[in-house]
Amino acid sequence: MNQLFSPGDFVLLTDRVGRHFLTRLRAQGEFHSHHGIVRHEDILGQEDGSRLSTSLGQPVWIFRPRLQDYLMQMPRSSTILYPKDIGTLLMWADIFPGAQVLEAGAGSGALALALLRAIGPEGHLTTYDIRTDMMEQAQRNVDNLLGPTANWTLQLQDIYQAIVDGPFDRIVLDVPEPGLVARHAVDALVPGGIICSFVPNVPQVQASVEAYRETRCFVQIETYETILRPWIVRGPSARPGPAVGHTGFLTFARKGPASMRD
Repeated sequence: MNQLFSPGDFVLLTDRVGRHFLTRLRAQGEFHSHHGIVRHEDILGQEDGSRLSTSLGQPVWIFRPRLQDYLMQMPRSSTILYPKDIGTLLMWADIFPGAQVLEAGAGSGALALALLRAIGPEGHLTTYDIRTDMMEQAQRNVDNLLGPTANWTLQLQDIYQAIVDGPFDRIVLDVPEPGLVARHAVDALVPGGIICSFVPNVPQVQASVEAYRETRCFVQIETYETILRPWIVRGPSARPGPAVGHTGFLTFARKGPASMRD
């Protein structure tokens, strides 16, 4: 069902050449650009995808932002996982509706937003962090887009020391030393469960992979780097745009049968 825009909603304004701008609707608000002004009251009550005109007569289209639009422009207290990495993570870690997921490293809430969408209302996300300020920033960013989220628990907990909840279908780590989590992740995962870790450099990957192997409980250990290259198409001409290159490595491992320990 296509809901009409209301005060407090986020809206993405897109001009005729594809540039887009994120703003939040409020009474008496205005959006200013070199194409002119769009009053928020002219957006309120409109349908997603409507075309409006600025005060200078320039066309703009209004849309509800995609998740990646919001992630790239929301307030940050730390570097976020980029949408290209989150997309790979969701697929290779097989984050499914109803899943019980543990996340370590709240960051600015980008990954939590994607995980919450993927697990749906029947799933549950538990997020560990050791800094209350990071958890508060993540909470604000998630609340701003999704509102109150009953199936998300933020917990002040050092995952290097212990996993105090569970069992989990998936464990997702955005921490500097994922290998330190490997042994107690084995006990916290369900049989066949998947652990995924994101780190920016090769020595961290090597240490993580070795730690997963040393448990003798993980199989299907795979590491990927995601490179995203857009293309610019103008009539009969097409050329590659600037690639979004290295941001980090994703490593996945699956909990195997208990007999592997023998």
